[in-house]
Amino acid sequence: MRVYGLWFGGASYTNPDDSDLEEFASITDAREKLLDRYWRGCWQRSRFNFVARTPTDTLTPGVALSSEILLYRSRDSLDCPGWRLSFGPRGGARLERL
Repeated sequence: MRVYGLWFGGASYTNPDDSDLEEFASITDAREKLLDRYWRGCWQRSRFNFVARTPTDTLTPGVALSSEILLYRSRDSLDCPGWRLSFGPRGGARLERL
């Protein structure tokens, strides 16, 4: 099931807008991206599959433990997130149903 996400928190993700919407293959894919961009974001490029602009490969040094992704079932329903992915107290990813 494809999901769509907007990143919040950290140095680079404080005020996302619709052009920052990213497509993920699944919730598991979004979880892996959250962890991977935190642990390897300063030295390894990550693929961003943006919906409204050209996908890109870039470094992600702004992902911090305060970062989170609001996930949506549809790219047309940004007023109603379905889940929140964030970091748990021991550094893993936590999924909350909203």
